Amino acid sequence: MSAFVIVGRFFDFLNELFGGSEVINVNDNRPRGIRNNNPGNLVLTAIPWRGKIPPSRNTDGRFEQFENPIYGIRALFMDLRNDVRKGTNTIEKLINEFAPSHENNTGAYIMAVANAVGKSSDVPIDEDDYVPLINAIIRHENGVNPFTDEDIKEAIALA
Repeated sequence: MSAFVIVGRFFDFLNELFGGSEVINVNDNRPRGIRNNNPGNLVLTAIPWRGKIPPSRNTDGRFEQFENPIYGIRALFMDLRNDVRKGTNTIEKLINEFAPSHENNTGAYIMAVANAVGKSSDVPIDEDDYVPLINAIIRHENGVNPFTDEDIKEAIALA
């Protein structure tokens, strides 16, 4: 387990001890997705994700916030897996839906993720691709990825 997750869980404990779940912005210069414990930058929806900060306490207003990053990674995995099951099953299709061109340089995003996963962007992904896929999305969304493969596997196991 990474030190980042351990620190996050410590803050979760403090939140529970002193009044419930809140996103603690101990370092506001961190990327938005990391601050929100939502490293995939999933937009705010009515989906009742496990570990989701309720809308009444969401301090971002545009993106989901989670109690800890493992729940945010879990939600990212579940979103991707659901899309793959619906037929959006290549890196190109996933990123076109996940990161539309009106908000992103989608072509560069697709290329970066395909290179990181080691698979052509038009080849269907399989179960073995989720960890490198999630790693690549987190890195692209935030410019950094403080999570280990074990962190991502832990989140996937909770799904």
